[in-house]
Amino acid sequence: MKVIDNYLGVNKNKNLQKLMESPDFMWSAGSTSYEDTKELFNFQLSHIFYKNNHINSSCFNSLNDLIIKIKPLALIRIKANLNPISHKIIKYPAHVDQNFKCKVAIYYINNNNGYTVIGGEKIESKQDRMVFFDSQTSHYGTSSTNCNNRMIINFNYF
Repeated sequence: MKVIDNYLGVNKNKNLQKLMESPDFMWSAGSTSYEDTKELFNFQLSHIFYKNNHINSSCFNSLNDLIIKIKPLALIRIKANLNPISHKIIKYPAHVDQNFKCKVAIYYINNNNGYTVIGGEKIESKQDRMVFFDSQTSHYGTSSTNCNNRMIINFNYF
């Protein structure tokens, strides 16, 4: 695993944050995991930028700086997650992103007291942070209690 702070720089990060907080940015409601669970707080909003060899978002080009810097050979999926504020930190189900070996990068849009646990290591949600790891490593995210939402962008790629 590799963690890099100040990945894009303040201005580019703020532009992404402004876009994702815009009323024109389309979020879809759903579960935080691939499991079909009815658990009450297993909930998040997501936005699929790229999936199944197709661009699925009119905002895809806003990720150009991130994609260029990651240097993927091929994209598998790019998905933004928004976890709403909660009264206490909620740990979402552990999972792996793909059932085959590839790479994962998680980009943190905003500062908050939520976190990601990757293979047992806790990564704080810090604005403009990028973390890289293998797709077969189990991980999970959380909610936050000190801001309106916790936003990340998850990249799966070769």
